[in-house]
Amino acid sequence: MTDSENPALKKSLMDVPVRVDVVLGEVRMPIEELMAMSEGDIIALQRKTDEPVDIYLSDRLMARGKLVIADGQLGVTLSEIVDERAAA
Repeated sequence: MTDSENPALKKSLMDVPVRVDVVLGEVRMPIEELMAMSEGDIIALQRKTDEPVDIYLSDRLMARGKLVIADGQLGVTLSEIVDERAAA
């Protein structure tokens, strides 16, 4: 029996916590510029608003998606599953 056919293994994996990070964008700036910022200042990210965001699971890029607002909450819809092994 393979691991994918083992229901006990599948069930136990569903309880493993995984950190999910959604990266909206990034920017590099001198620390002096950062320290000079005040409430209400805007940091322009190096990504356009219509570009997909990167979704990382435990520091590994796994997917990309689009930002959505649902019931007043910010969320992400998956639009692409990334296979880093295929890109290498």
